[in-house]
Amino acid sequence: MNWTIKDLPVKELSTGEVLKIKTFTLKNGPGPHIHIQASVHGAEIQGNAVILKLMEALKHKTIKGSITLIPMANPYATLNKHGTYTYGRYNPVTGDNWNRNYVDVVKACGFDLERFCKANIDTDWESIKKDFKADLKASFTKFVETLKEENRLQDNNKINLILQELALGADGILDLHTGPTATRYLYSAEYEENVSKHMLFRHVLVIPNDFAGAMDEASFMPWIHLKQKFKELGREVELDIESFTLEFGSEETFRMDEGSKDVESILNYLKFKGVLDEESQAAEPYYSKLKDYTTMYAPRGGLVDYHVSPGDHFKAGDKLATFYQMKDIDPMDPIASCSHTLLAKDNGIVINRCPSSNVHQGMELFQIMTNIYR
Repeated sequence: MNWTIKDLPVKELSTGEVLKIKTFTLKNGPGPHIHIQASVHGAEIQGNAVILKLMEALKHKTIKGSITLIPMANPYATLNKHGTYTYGRYNPVTGDNWNRNYVDVVKACGFDLERFCKANIDTDWESIKKDFKADLKASFTKFVETLKEENRLQDNNKINLILQELALGADGILDLHTGPTATRYLYSAEYEENVSKHMLFRHVLVIPNDFAGAMDEASFMPWIHLKQKFKELGREVELDIESFTLEFGSEETFRMDEGSKDVESILNYLKFKGVLDEESQAAEPYYSKLKDYTTMYAPRGGLVDYHVSPGDHFKAGDKLATFYQMKDIDPMDPIASCSHTLLAKDNGIVINRCPSSNVHQGMELFQIMTNIYR
C-alpha cells in the first residue's frame, strides 16, 4: 500500500514564506473516490486525530478506488492565535468565515448544463458521472485561472477554491469540523438523508438542497443542478454522490482516544460506498431540519452556571442555566438574591453551547435541535 503525498502552496506570507497543505492519496484500482479534509476552521482540530486514526486503520485493509486525506487544510487559520485561543473561524483581515467562500460551480463558471444534459439524455449514469466530473473540472480550472489573471483571488477564495478543485472528482466528500462546545453531529442535505444513517451519528441536521457557501453545499450542488435539469428534460436520475459536514465535538480539543471512536463513522461510510469490502451498519439518529435548529440568546448578562450539556435532551420547563449578577447580591441571602434561572419553553436537544460562562445579554447561549424526528 503506497500513499501519494503532495505539497500544495496555499498562501505566501509577507516574509516570503509559503504555507502549504499536504494531500495524502491512496489508490487501488477502479472504484469510488472519497475526499476527506479537516481544519478549514483553524481551531477545529479533532478531525486531524480522526485522519490519523483512519490512516492507521487503512494499514490493515484493502480498498477499492481511492481516498484523499487533507489534514490541516487551512494552516493560516490554525496559526492565528489570540493569546492561547486559536482565532481560526474567521479570516482576521476580511472577517469572512473560512467555510463560506466556496462557489456554486455550475453558476460561477457559466457551465452549459442544458447542452450537457441534452447530449447525454440517453447515456448510462456511470458515463454521465465520469464526463460531468471532467467537464466541471475543466470549467472550474478556467474560472480560477481567470481570477488569477485579473488579480481577484483573495485569501478566502484561494484556499477554498484549491480545496474545492481537489474535491470535484469525488464520489463522497467529508468535511471534518467541530463546534464551540458541542456534541458530535452531522450536517446532511435532504437528498442524502437516508445515506446519513450510515455515518453513525446520533444527531443529524438536515439542510436544504441549496447553496449557502459551505464546502458540503459546493460539492453537492453541481449534482443537484444536474438532477433538476435532467428532470426538466424528462429523465429521472438517482444521485449516488454525497457530501457531509461532520462535527466531532468541541474546538481547541485534540483527543486521540476519542478519534478511535470518531473514525468508525468514516470507516462505516467507506463500507457503504464499496471502498471497503465489508457490510455497513445503519444507525437511527435523531433528525431535525435546519429551520428547526434554533439559537437561544442570553436573556440577560451574568455569570452562567449551565445545567445542560451538549448532547442532553430536555423538556419544556427544565432548568437550562442560572445567571448570577454580582451587582444584585444581598449579603443576607447572597445566592437567591443575585440568581435568575432560565427554563426551557419547548422540548429539544442541546447541540452547541457558549464556551464561556461570562455572558453578555444577547450572546448565543445554546444551539438546539427542535421538532425532532427519527
